[in-house]
Amino acid sequence: MAPSDGDNLLQSVGAIFDHVAHAVPSIRDLLPLYRDILGGEVAGGGFNDWGGHLGVHFTFPGGGRVELLEPIQPDSSSVGRFLERNPRGGLHHLTFKVSDLRAALEVVTGGYETFGTRVDEPSWQETYLHPRSTGGVLIQLVQSYPGLPPAFDRPLEEILDEADSRRGQAGLAVIASA
Repeated sequence: MAPSDGDNLLQSVGAIFDHVAHAVPSIRDLLPLYRDILGGEVAGGGFNDWGGHLGVHFTFPGGGRVELLEPIQPDSSSVGRFLERNPRGGLHHLTFKVSDLRAALEVVTGGYETFGTRVDEPSWQETYLHPRSTGGVLIQLVQSYPGLPPAFDRPLEEILDEADSRRGQAGLAVIASA
């Protein structure tokens, strides 16, 4: 499918930019930056047992969103491997939400390498465009129910303590706060 002048191929499936994800060794250590200096408000997130990480979403004045990702399992498939290559952390991916992931896959399959496609869970379907085909940036396309990720049902400190506990139980180093 070749675009004509000015066409946005993913516009037909409702693609909108949602957030940028920053993989880090310790979310707790970056709270002073993202929350206190940059003014982010914790919007929610949760534990991703499939991916082996904790994600915490921040919203910012003007509508921007950042997700911090921290590994909690030794087999953290994407975040752990990313931090092995980039020990201090860094930009992990850009997320675009779409209204129809299967239609989005039809649009991108011709020119972009996809991987990690998951369509078995109606509430969260995703695929990734490999950095080899996107100029070096991992791009996530997601179709999800409204309200995902959810708001936390307890204080962030308790969530971060649980992440430390899960890491310790998994034999990973528990990150001490700076």
